[in-house]
Amino acid sequence: MAPDRAADRRRLDAIRRLGVLDRAGDPALTAFARLAAFVTGAAAAAVHILDDEAQRRIAADGAPLGDHPREDAMCRVVVDGEQRIVCADAVLEPRFSDSSFVRGDDPVRFYASLPLRTSDGTVIGTLCCWDTVVRELGDEQLARLEDLADQLIARIELTRVAIDLGHAASHDPLTGAVNRLVLADRLAQAFARRARHGGDVLVALADVDAFKGINDTFGHDAGDELLKEVARRLRAAARASDLVVRLGGDEFLIVLGDVPVESAATVAEGVARRVCQAFERPFDVGGGFTTSSSIGIGLFPADAHDAKSLLSSADLGMYASKRAGRGGWTFASGDTRAA
Repeated sequence: MAPDRAADRRRLDAIRRLGVLDRAGDPALTAFARLAAFVTGAAAAAVHILDDEAQRRIAADGAPLGDHPREDAMCRVVVDGEQRIVCADAVLEPRFSDSSFVRGDDPVRFYASLPLRTSDGTVIGTLCCWDTVVRELGDEQLARLEDLADQLIARIELTRVAIDLGHAASHDPLTGAVNRLVLADRLAQAFARRARHGGDVLVALADVDAFKGINDTFGHDAGDELLKEVARRLRAAARASDLVVRLGGDEFLIVLGDVPVESAATVAEGVARRVCQAFERPFDVGGGFTTSSSIGIGLFPADAHDAKSLLSSADLGMYASKRAGRGGWTFASGDTRAA
């Protein structure tokens, strides 16, 4: 059978879109494999995803996880044909004659494999059961196995929807930075950790100097492109453990958590300096231009009762930076530094 290139592209796109290869060992998927083995009485069952290189076993009962060359995989025949295959004795099935699984001293005999078909009809893999003894399936067993395959792919797709909705609810759609919803939760956690364990939490509040003039001169589309690039540069300037938040408009916040008290100023200054340096490079928007950022660095006041105190101190610091001149930062204490 000649390969269906269009079907292959749809399958690979669906595998990437669903992120299913990142779910190897997922307990929910393992439970489906366990149920499939129970329904059929087989010694082993697995969830297989087939890309253009390998059969990826991402969940299993009675078998290890891992990859197997695609061309030797029995489930390749199911995926390519997009139809289930049920064999009481796979050794006698001509379609598997070239597979190493049906050769040797202990070959696969019983084999039942059902395609995992997404809601748009794309087959991405199989729910597969097998044994080294000959086994027959009754109509009721086969019907329940079909039910499991349907519920399994529904679970995979619904999980992707939940992840996407969670991302949409927690991230700014323009810049990809997290939004105020995540910020409130992160600051509440930080405030609680500080109260229990000490340490410090700082925020660096930054905005784009003269952003309104940029919008007025180059247009709002250029302003949007600028904000996207600002978010990228802020993520690069922050530490891996820091959180970059878009508060709205041209205001961004970097949350620096779990900072030792004795090094708080050094850590904050390092991030602020990198942010200022990031703005020194021209932005490829509206023919290319440079701008600067005013940064206020806040930390929890000793008598703070909630996380709002942290944001208030950073806000005061940012406006102090603007009064002192563009391209610098100000600590909550009022210590202003030039870039």
